[in-house]
Amino acid sequence: MSHLTEIQTEAMIELFNIAYGMATSLISDSIGMHSTMYVPEMEIVSIDEFSNVACNAIDKGKGYFIVSQVFLNYLEGESVMLMSTRSAKALTECYAKMDESLNPDDPDDVKSCTLEITNIVSSALLGRIADLTNTEIYFQPPEIHIFDHTKLADMNRNQEFTQVIVIKIIIDVDSTEIKGNMYILLKEDSFGKFKQALDYFIESYSG
Repeated sequence: MSHLTEIQTEAMIELFNIAYGMATSLISDSIGMHSTMYVPEMEIVSIDEFSNVACNAIDKGKGYFIVSQVFLNYLEGESVMLMSTRSAKALTECYAKMDESLNPDDPDDVKSCTLEITNIVSSALLGRIADLTNTEIYFQPPEIHIFDHTKLADMNRNQEFTQVIVIKIIIDVDSTEIKGNMYILLKEDSFGKFKQALDYFIESYSG
């Protein structure tokens, strides 16, 4: 990751692992079953690479949801979750075991559960960064759509995003594997603050 030094890259991996450990606990509580989250791959790419990276990550034979949520204050950017409709339905089936009012065949229930899991994951990550810097990050209401690759290009229109943190996620719930790709789009100033947060994290463990 040429955007970060070697030690910053190691700090980012460790920071994300801590954040997603917190997210795993919240997911387990919300679903009512033990869950485990893995982050097998992460990288940082330029905004110019974002559309291709996201499109290359999908199976062209599957349908996908795309959930986007703007965040503001200390960091300014947008979180984007890309999840196959198959994984989203499997997720809803897990939720339905605890809440019988949910129907995995109801598109609204599937969207609701997808929004819930996205909120948990993005809040865990960005909340950890806010904790490191003693600041707050505010989220606007999320939006969910059926995936359309043209929407990826539109996300940077007039937004001045420059860098994208790419995180591949696997959640195991009761032998069910749920996959998603999380993208954190940041403006240049916010990317600099993100690196500062990593430096704080490094100092806290080295000191």
